[in-house]
Amino acid sequence: MGISLKTHKMIWGRSGNMCSFPDCKKVLVIDETATDDPSVIGEEAHIVAQKEDGPRGKSSLSIEQRDKYDNLILLCSIHHKNIDDQEHEYTVEKLHEFKKKHEGWVKENLITDNRKIKDDEVYATYIERFIQLTDLNNWQNWTSWMLGATEAFPKEQFDALKEIPNYIVSRIWPKRHVLLESSLLNFKNIVNDLMKVYYVYPKEGANGYTVEKFYKNYYRENFPDDEDYSREEEQKALERYQYHLALLEDLIIELTRAANYICDQIREYIFEGFRLEEGAILISRGDFFGYKTYRVEYRGEERTEYPYPGLKSFMSLRATRDLTIGEGIEDGYFRKLPWE
Repeated sequence: MGISLKTHKMIWGRSGNMCSFPDCKKVLVIDETATDDPSVIGEEAHIVAQKEDGPRGKSSLSIEQRDKYDNLILLCSIHHKNIDDQEHEYTVEKLHEFKKKHEGWVKENLITDNRKIKDDEVYATYIERFIQLTDLNNWQNWTSWMLGATEAFPKEQFDALKEIPNYIVSRIWPKRHVLLESSLLNFKNIVNDLMKVYYVYPKEGANGYTVEKFYKNYYRENFPDDEDYSREEEQKALERYQYHLALLEDLIIELTRAANYICDQIREYIFEGFRLEEGAILISRGDFFGYKTYRVEYRGEERTEYPYPGLKSFMSLRATRDLTIGEGIEDGYFRKLPWE
């Protein structure tokens, strides 16, 4: 699974962003300049290596336990290399002692906002659950099903996504980082509308959810005695179906923008190194002939407290976003449809 966000936050916060090696105390975050972003130069070193053939790797600790807070120590790159090159000198016991003494020194000598540290650890706990429910690390793969030729929503991700609104609304928020909290609420609002739109024409299959192809002989099958039935009516049904699919796709794309916005807020307020290695969340859209990859984000004036304006307004303004599939407002989503 790797090191969790909460563990990242704990190891950095309790170490005062400093190297824990005796008498080093090098500050491991370099402040931003007029032309550059902050630079993170610290390394979260494993006391017992992640793998058995690594430094101090022979241990009864499980793979999962090796990525926990108790088995990590924050070091500069020089001392990280030092302890791994000289593993017999720097034993497990000695490194635990280094860590304990350094964190005690930080607590006694630095002016730290302990309330903020605890609040940030609460945020990190919530964010970890958000990452799980959204399958964030697998985002491009699972969304490609809905944005591709199959037009299917994988069951596991769909069912987990449905939990998001209640989870986010029910949290006890510290109210310290307002933009981080509002970015999660913004995401929740999109999920609500995505589910609302999907359930207009739902179809559940063995492996996931898709859209009922209601345009196929809909009027012929449901109104066999209607003398006014015509191909024109069937064409209108097809156009409604295509509009519906495009709206679902646009909501998935908007959800991706919202996810990237959350990641920006996490880097701003919780952990500067969040997803720096993985990069931005991407989507793939295409058909049986091939896919194209896109990076979608809120840009410029879109980056407000709540960038998503609600379903009806979104129908109108989606054409102004960096990527859009459909256009126009359909009032049928805000009242009972005549064929329901």
